[in-house]
Amino acid sequence: MKYYGRISSIGLSFVIQSFYVIYFYHFLGKQPELVLWCAYPALLGVFYWMGRQYDKATYYSERDPLTNLYNRRFISHVFDKIQAIASRSNSQIFVLLIDCDNFKQINDQYNHHMGDTVLRQISRMLVMSTRKSDLVARWGGDEFLIVGHYKDDEGLQVLIQRILESCGNIQIAKGIRVSVSVGSAVSTSHLQDDLTYLIKIADENMYGSKSRIEKTEKLPPK
Repeated sequence: MKYYGRISSIGLSFVIQSFYVIYFYHFLGKQPELVLWCAYPALLGVFYWMGRQYDKATYYSERDPLTNLYNRRFISHVFDKIQAIASRSNSQIFVLLIDCDNFKQINDQYNHHMGDTVLRQISRMLVMSTRKSDLVARWGGDEFLIVGHYKDDEGLQVLIQRILESCGNIQIAKGIRVSVSVGSAVSTSHLQDDLTYLIKIADENMYGSKSRIEKTEKLPPK
């Protein structure tokens, strides 16, 4: 949780107290009353509480309540800032779209509580598999999104493979197999691609990859 609200509130309380001190010294020509000094800790406490409520509201407005990942609203809001940073550093942006392959089957065969457990476990693996600078979000339902700065294709493929392996190793309960499909998209060098377009490309690549895997699994053994 960030501290913007608390820092701002404490700063505001300091400004108000300073105003009263300056008012008594310079305009009234006397010492501030003792009650003002005694009231300052209470004022500080009230402003700190107000700042904390603001920070909590901001935090939960940016997070998915089930997985505690960033939510769709937050990613959509900050994507332009990510593009601006990438533009200044002359780099590109990658987007990964991750989908749980058998999520509907898990929900139908077991229950929604088990489905929620699977989503939380996938979320944990995605955070463990990525860098601190990458943004991991729950995009909706059983879909997740990762946004980060692109270095090269080799590094991106390593990340994708790490995600596939870590999610494939999730142990929920006996008989429950968890696997995910991943689609990727990389912005052009001119950073003209918006988030909607990159997600569309990643989605197409994800379902293309899923179709190839399904065809391979259906092939008869040699």
